Amino acid sequence: MVGLVFGGGVLVGWATRERRPAARSKSVEPVSAKEVKKEIAACRKELRQLAKEQIAPPVVVTQDAAPEEVAKVEALRREVQACRVRETLQNAYVCETIDGHINMYSTLAHGMSCAAPPWLAAYMLSSVEKCAEFHEFPAHLDEDGLTQSEKERVWMSKFSYESRTKENVTGWMDGIRRDCRRVWAIP
Repeated sequence: MVGLVFGGGVLVGWATRERRPAARSKSVEPVSAKEVKKEIAACRKELRQLAKEQIAPPVVVTQDAAPEEVAKVEALRREVQACRVRETLQNAYVCETIDGHINMYSTLAHGMSCAAPPWLAAYMLSSVEKCAEFHEFPAHLDEDGLTQSEKERVWMSKFSYESRTKENVTGWMDGIRRDCRRVWAIP
């Protein structure tokens, strides 16, 4: 179900990515930056709300469905949404700490005579994969419902997504191993 929900979100995002209003040639009156920011924030909030509704539509009571069943389905839908939010915030934490992973890899490589544990490289690359959902602010998160630290974590994950790729992290690991071999005089 989560895969279906995620696929639907991707499809909606892909279908609406290039729809922009036609550019105006002249503005009637100047608009302040504060007004523009306010409008953009309202628009983003509305888009997130629309994405939530499209991802998990509310259950409609039919004549053959018992109210208890409908309540159970609604409770499960809310639980799935809450689980998805927790998973996204956990991925944001992992994604945000990639620079710490690189430091840990360097420390272990230099401390173990350039023989860093093999599982560490796989762990670092899987951490980079968790950043993939942060190319934009995730639509299923309600920015107003997050704490300030959670918002900062998501925005830092967006930054990590833009600056850390698999190739980038692999290059860092190769560079650390080369430097370690040079320092320890290992061929």
